[in-house]
Amino acid sequence: MVFSDLDGTLLNSAHHVPAATAQYLRVLSAPGVPFVIVTARMPQAAYPLQEEIGISSPIICYGGALTLDARHQILRSVTLSATDTARVMVWVQKKWPDVSCSLYAQNTWYAPQDKLVEEESRITGVTAQPLVCNQKVRAHKVFLMVRESERCPQMLEQLKQAFSALCVSYSGFGHIEITAPGACKAQALQDLCQQLHIPVSQSVAFGDSLNDADMLRAAGLGVAVANAAAQVRAAADRICPSNEEEGVRQTLQELFG
Repeated sequence: MVFSDLDGTLLNSAHHVPAATAQYLRVLSAPGVPFVIVTARMPQAAYPLQEEIGISSPIICYGGALTLDARHQILRSVTLSATDTARVMVWVQKKWPDVSCSLYAQNTWYAPQDKLVEEESRITGVTAQPLVCNQKVRAHKVFLMVRESERCPQMLEQLKQAFSALCVSYSGFGHIEITAPGACKAQALQDLCQQLHIPVSQSVAFGDSLNDADMLRAAGLGVAVANAAAQVRAAADRICPSNEEEGVRQTLQELFG
């Protein structure tokens, strides 16, 4: 069973799956090797990429908070409480009023109107719904976007101190995510393997960002693309060529022929 992150791993800089990679993944999936997308994106932003590849398989979204089967039925869902969702939103908006702060629940994105939201919408093809301050939502994740990604390490530390009981992770590109305990890619990988009766030791996982590191450690074989963050490369069993060089496809061809 193969698990792969999208942005910065499977996708190229144009946010598409290269044609040769898509063709190979269709061949790989045909005899029964499931290829599972594992992404911080919402389902609505991930399904078009499954269709672009031409496969039907489970999908893990929101960095591990939501797992759906090939028929889009929920297999696993881990949400923040409405209280924690509101607490994080208020804290962030007070501490960093310039940061774009939005939230995702099920298949809906609630966000303010700002330039970063507009850019994210163009990339993912998802239109955000208005964010109402007093809205009581059990979010799958609270999503922060900053223009200056160099601010993120310090922001991560402050968020982890303020919300030590929650999961705070960095998914690259100036994006920070806050999810409920247990809503991580590693746990989602392990749970899906158990549900499908596939030993975790027989899994392969690919990633590039800090929120992929736990998944690479959990998989039978963890592979970091060459463009991955240093901490992610250190967590991997193997380094493959970059996303621009179609490292996922190259490695799978070596492993599966």
